[in-house]
Amino acid sequence: MTIALSISDVHVTLGHNHVLKGVSLDVQPGEFVTLLGASGSGKSTLLNVVAGLQAVDSGHLTFDGVNVDKRPPQKRNVGVVFQSYALFPHMSVGDNVAFPLRAARRPAKERRAVAEEMLALVQLPGMADRSPASLSGGQRQRVALARALAANPGVLLLDEPMAALDKQLREQMQVEVTRIQRKVGITTVSVTHDQTEALTMSDRVAIMRDGVLVQVASPEDLYRHPVDEYVAGFLGEANLLPTAGGRILDDARDADVDGTAVLRPEDLELVPAGDACPAWHVEGTIHLLSFQGTRFRLELLTGAGRRVVCSLPTSVDASALVVGAPARVACRNPERVHVIAAPPSKAMVAA
Repeated sequence: MTIALSISDVHVTLGHNHVLKGVSLDVQPGEFVTLLGASGSGKSTLLNVVAGLQAVDSGHLTFDGVNVDKRPPQKRNVGVVFQSYALFPHMSVGDNVAFPLRAARRPAKERRAVAEEMLALVQLPGMADRSPASLSGGQRQRVALARALAANPGVLLLDEPMAALDKQLREQMQVEVTRIQRKVGITTVSVTHDQTEALTMSDRVAIMRDGVLVQVASPEDLYRHPVDEYVAGFLGEANLLPTAGGRILDDARDADVDGTAVLRPEDLELVPAGDACPAWHVEGTIHLLSFQGTRFRLELLTGAGRRVVCSLPTSVDASALVVGAPARVACRNPERVHVIAAPPSKAMVAA
């Protein structure tokens, strides 16, 4: 099967800043890949490279095996949904959706039919004659998505399209956009700094840092098996604790650390006083306890001052958890513990 999008050893320099440093990534037909990273990681620049909006210093791009390095944006057969939606305020919703077809000089009857089909796809039937100003933020986003799909592009690019929405609407639209992408079967590359959005929508997530791809994998594999501490800490909340010989160290100043244990808060539970502790356990004093609707968030401070976060079910008797009191938490399932090995040339020694 031909790779839908292939990015090969791409370098981009803007001014004196080396923004992309040899990025390579293959995206399969119909796959949804999200570029995730902090501000300045290079994810938006990479998306602009794919769209043809940013020239490269070196490297190559192919769509379906065909080199597109020299193709201008309008010749790349990509659809783009921007964070600002970029709808034309003087045009009706239907004319906005049909604009790519109008630019391609397609007949008016065909443009109208496609616009109505796309609006039905994004669950906005009968709104072709409305003004964009009369729509909510979520509806405008759907119109922008319908416009991007109207010309039947080979690749769909999403540039943080949900960043301007409130939390509840953003979560609804994550599900809706994923539904539409699966139904259409279009190859999609998205950019976001929202970890939940990346986990929810993607077949694979590409973590970027300082212009390089740190790790590319399925959301579950990234979450459970991060390649380094940066990925572990960036993708969700994680406790990163030094280990030696298959156990957690607290005060490790005099011990050779052979790795870092990644313990997710939801995989930890309280160990009642008097019970034997599993191998993967942490002792400390309660520093903070907060109720967050679906869970209690418990923070412990170990003797060496390390912070450990535990997510507890609301069925726990919180009255017994007093700030300053001793507590023990443990991961009873060793398969939920991921250890990042220390580099052989740099034995990690905790300060």
